[in-house]
Amino acid sequence: MSDPAPIDDMLQRVEQMLDALEASDQSSTDFRGGCDKLERYLTEHNASLMASDALSEPNKSRAAVIIERLAGLQKRAETRANIPTGLQKYIAEQSD
Repeated sequence: MSDPAPIDDMLQRVEQMLDALEASDQSSTDFRGGCDKLERYLTEHNASLMASDALSEPNKSRAAVIIERLAGLQKRAETRANIPTGLQKYIAEQSD
């Protein structure tokens, strides 16, 4: 098995990016930018993350949680894309 440190670092970075995206106090523009940044990061590190011997059992569990979070993020993005901007602003203001 390869050295787990780079994989640990990559998973941690993805988790941090997801934490930032899950914050509810950001604009649609910031949310979109964060999603684009996450997509680029995952694309750049795809080969490392997909290596069959790269993930230890604890990291496989982390990856499963990340996948669930990505699915939730996708649903959130779809929902936000279908809400008009003015309504999004009103909802955000009511949340404060």
